[in-house]
Amino acid sequence: MTFPLRCVVDASVAIKQFIPDDPLTPKVNQLFAHLGNPQTAILVPDLFYIECGNIIWKYVRVRLYAIADVPADLATLKSFPLRVVSTADLMADAVSIALTYGISAYDASYLALSQQVGATLLTLDGKLMRALSTSSHNVFSFNDFEVPPLHSI
Repeated sequence: MTFPLRCVVDASVAIKQFIPDDPLTPKVNQLFAHLGNPQTAILVPDLFYIECGNIIWKYVRVRLYAIADVPADLATLKSFPLRVVSTADLMADAVSIALTYGISAYDASYLALSQQVGATLLTLDGKLMRALSTSSHNVFSFNDFEVPPLHSI
């Protein structure tokens, strides 16, 4: 039996799939393997894609990422069956959250999505985790999150 997974994933987590020699790549691959289950819901705000593109751009600039890999990796990222939510639908909540916790509206859009759909937000953003450390929001460091197995006996 396969158990469905429901979470919001930010760009700091997803991008690890494409960073050469990153120790978290296998864990991200394990998470994204759940996308093969039609009951799985991995959600992202629509700004997720340009954030991932910006992270890749930063890695290319410091020569930690091969520019030749960019087109294929962006195509792979785009092909994932993630559930995308418009930031227009998250904007009011995101700005309110940003003002409350002193975080960017970009980061708060992931939290607003998490809150709206009742799913855990997975992140590697230490600054975000610190800002929300005393909040009741459902946020987990991806480092501490245990990806459930795909199959159960």
